[in-house]
Amino acid sequence: MNYKLIFSIEIFAFLLLSFMAVAVEGPSGGIFGRNLSYGISGDIWLSLSIVLFILIPIVVRGFKSKLIGTLLVGAFVGLILEDFFWFIINPNFGLNKFSPEFATWLTWYDFGYFKIPTFYLLYAVIAFIVWLVFIKNSRKIDKWYRLAYHTNR
Repeated sequence: MNYKLIFSIEIFAFLLLSFMAVAVEGPSGGIFGRNLSYGISGDIWLSLSIVLFILIPIVVRGFKSKLIGTLLVGAFVGLILEDFFWFIINPNFGLNKFSPEFATWLTWYDFGYFKIPTFYLLYAVIAFIVWLVFIKNSRKIDKWYRLAYHTNR
């Protein structure tokens, strides 16, 4: 299984989501998350559909630690890149407006020299932990899974 290809396709899909977000939101950043359908924001509906799409290979291939790790790391990295790419391609914003003064819908962490959206840090940490557990230690996790659930794979 080509995990690099799977990761690349997933990142590409998230970058394509940036175009959809720009088309939906236009000059009003963060509005997609404020649109409600059945009392649930557009961001939540999109996240749920992404999670369901990510589950398809897991259901088809069964439990494979490296596959799960690749898909999860791709999702967290993809969400960061999707948001950042939104600023690059949105003609109403651009990188010069990638700051707390203009992107008021995001919470920002201030490092003194630069500011970064808080969820970028959170998602990067989660992606690293998922990589550490599911990819770097995939043999141990798969072995534990086989022992715990007595599967013959």
